[in-house]
Amino acid sequence: MTVSVDLLVIVPLLLVALIGVALALFLQRASGALRATRQVERFQQESASLGARLDAVLDVIIQRVDAVRRHETDGATIVDDLASAMAALDQGVTDAMDLRAPAPLVRSREGILAEVAHAQRALAMVQHGCEIASGPRARSRSTEAEISIKRGYLNLLHAREALSEHVADLAEARDPAQAAWRTFRV
Repeated sequence: MTVSVDLLVIVPLLLVALIGVALALFLQRASGALRATRQVERFQQESASLGARLDAVLDVIIQRVDAVRRHETDGATIVDDLASAMAALDQGVTDAMDLRAPAPLVRSREGILAEVAHAQRALAMVQHGCEIASGPRARSRSTEAEISIKRGYLNLLHAREALSEHVADLAEARDPAQAAWRTFRV
């Protein structure tokens, strides 16, 4: 009789312990999934904020460069605007480097960095064109100046569009490396 009494006490205790271990494992996995979701949401918010700031900078400078491209204003008048836009893009690179991307979205951060670098090169091209246009031999080099300004303008448009696409991908937590856009799952 003592054997059956011991068995009647031990089996329920083992079942309670087994349920406790299963519950602890479930809570650990749920905690990890929640932590990963919070990281993705934080990264999305930070990159959306960065994207909005960079888009505002690019919008203003694109309008100014377009005015120069259309000969509505002189290239020398936007030199200060170009310098401030370049400084804002430099700050954008720093901010993008500070973003802590979850592992599946690292490529999106790298894409943002690549497009900011693309915009910086485009601004340098516009700046080069403006320097030529306002330089001592402006008349003899006017075609080169116009080409630099127009190519820089088009590159700014492309960089802005690509940056917007990266931010939109992040808003939906899509991995740009996937051929078919599937939702990221934790």
